[in-house]
Amino acid sequence: MRTRLIGGVVALAIALGALAFPSAEPAQARSTCTGWTSRIVPPTSIRVYRTSTGRTEKVPFRFYVEKVMASEWGRTAPAAALRIGAIAVKQFAWYYAIHWRGGKDAAGHCFDVTDSSRDQLYRPSRATVAKHAAAVAATWRITLRKGERFFLTGYRPGTGSCTAHIDGSRLYQRDAVDCVRRLGDTTEKVARRFFSSVSYVTPGAGDYTGDWRGDLAVVSVAPDTGATTAHVQTSDAGYKATVAAGDLTGLTLTTVQPDRLLGRAGGDVTGDGRGDLVQLVQADKGLALQVIPGGKAGFAPAVTWWTDAADPAALNAGTYRLVVADFNGDGRADAGVVRVLPGQAPTTTLFVATSTRTAFGAVAQRWSVAGDLSASAFLAGDVTGDGPADLVVLTPTQAGPTALQVAASQPATRTLRPLAAWGTEPVALDAMHPLIGDVDRDGREDLIVVRRSGKDSIQVVAQRSRSSSTFSPLAFTGVLAQSFARSRFSVADLWRDGRADLGALVDRGKDAGGKPLGTAVLRFRSTGTAYVRSAWFYSSTLAWETSFPY
Repeated sequence: MRTRLIGGVVALAIALGALAFPSAEPAQARSTCTGWTSRIVPPTSIRVYRTSTGRTEKVPFRFYVEKVMASEWGRTAPAAALRIGAIAVKQFAWYYAIHWRGGKDAAGHCFDVTDSSRDQLYRPSRATVAKHAAAVAATWRITLRKGERFFLTGYRPGTGSCTAHIDGSRLYQRDAVDCVRRLGDTTEKVARRFFSSVSYVTPGAGDYTGDWRGDLAVVSVAPDTGATTAHVQTSDAGYKATVAAGDLTGLTLTTVQPDRLLGRAGGDVTGDGRGDLVQLVQADKGLALQVIPGGKAGFAPAVTWWTDAADPAALNAGTYRLVVADFNGDGRADAGVVRVLPGQAPTTTLFVATSTRTAFGAVAQRWSVAGDLSASAFLAGDVTGDGPADLVVLTPTQAGPTALQVAASQPATRTLRPLAAWGTEPVALDAMHPLIGDVDRDGREDLIVVRRSGKDSIQVVAQRSRSSSTFSPLAFTGVLAQSFARSRFSVADLWRDGRADLGALVDRGKDAGGKPLGTAVLRFRSTGTAYVRSAWFYSSTLAWETSFPY
């Protein structure tokens, strides 16, 4: 870590007309240089003033960020600290690619940043080590916000004591390293610790094609054989046309008898930025976790990543549920297996198989509670906003409403805390479709509930997660004339804005002659405070009874 102020000597910064660490309201752009406007997708390039030559160079933006990381951040820092450093470096330069300060070289060419300590040290000849490149790659989609504001991420060296210099507007490098090493902070936890009221935004949830835009994966299962095919439905840049990406309808990805499939869920377990499908299967000699990898050309056939035949002490008889989420905060989804053991001393236990990109490691117990929760529903997501996933448990009550409880993550020990009450849903569990996603782009995933209203209509409610460890319910739609019983839902960031949208498969019924009319595919766009429903497309060949969205 550098021992000087990243912004350089204050007198020099003032003489140059800018400080690397502005007030809470930085000077706005007078006009534009690079011309970049997106606050979701990073610039492709940045214009850098080279102090040694007095000239401006156009530099690929990712190359620039990696070289600044090599110059500004030490090689011995832990991964979580390097990741928050990569976010800060990237967003600092990105901010000035949007908000030009008027800088021009002697030839009149405009530049966004300088290569000196006025902004960030950029040395293109400096070797980029694997740890720096990995930190940049793992956080390339992530941005930080305060409310809706994309802000300037300044940083200073600090002294090496985690909480010594927290001021709400800057990152302190050595202090962040201490937070990670001594307190077990994740990258997101460090961000929330140093930048007050910050949102940790990751656009593109549910992306199966690698374009940072969420997609709809439709899995079709033959009811007699369990033969499974799938295709991905994505949108063009205008969100009007539909394009079948990797349509593998004719290719059988896996064949599992329906009574042997114990669960299926989506998540990026390979860590390549594209979604995969994970399934828990009752195999001939125990349990198996299989992965149907997603790729640019579509899904590939299932491969076995873990089996308890090679890990016989891991699990035994019981009933099982599968949840897929990033339980250790490393940027890759893991497989969580919930096992319920009935009997005189019933227990419900969560085992987690951590992804290594190409396989799942041995399952490890992360959480257990005395009691039979076989009537409960389980979801996994980061509702506490510290990075690793939490376990959300929805349990019916005798009075009728559904209890909402959370077993929160403990990053330092990689275990989950005991169940805590977060709220209630006024409807019974069998009268809702529960999902999980960040509806308001605050970096905390929320519980999304599609309620049955009246005889067979729907209403969508967001149980928004709060820093107070509670859910705050907010109606995201009114009552809609859409069949609850004949609809299936999935979550994805379809508009690439960091908010969780919904996709829905709706049965269109039959014509007068009894012939099925196929399936309507709808989208619900989150505005942060409401869902706006729109028709996406209709398919006369997609059979609703055997199709499932992910």
